Amino acid sequence: MSFGFAPVAPIEKDYNDGFKLTKTFEQNALQNLKMFILTSPGERIMVPAFGLGITRKLFENDDPGVREDIKNQIVEGVARYLPYIKIYSIYVTSFENDRFPSTLTLQINFSTLSTKESTLQKLNITL
Repeated sequence: MSFGFAPVAPIEKDYNDGFKLTKTFEQNALQNLKMFILTSPGERIMVPAFGLGITRKLFENDDPGVREDIKNQIVEGVARYLPYIKIYSIYVTSFENDRFPSTLTLQINFSTLSTKESTLQKLNITL
């Protein structure tokens, strides 16, 4: 019998569970946060406002206002859709080089609001 919270994305076969599953609340929270950031509004069925749509931000001018807007959207979205996550800090950086003409990096330090003592987690996304 399989046990887990949700399938791990991207979906992988697992001989014990059928599909690889998140096994802890913390793993599930990390995956849900990542899905919120990478999902564009309108992609999720029945929840059309869900998602940050971070890939759209890649083509905006790189200025502190855009970075602050990204941070605010993450904080607001987590408060609305993932209230069990407490965000401590968000870092948004961008850089350009010959290989990657436009790169955006997010680092989010957070913990889950569970009944037991939760440890600080880190999510890094580079686009």
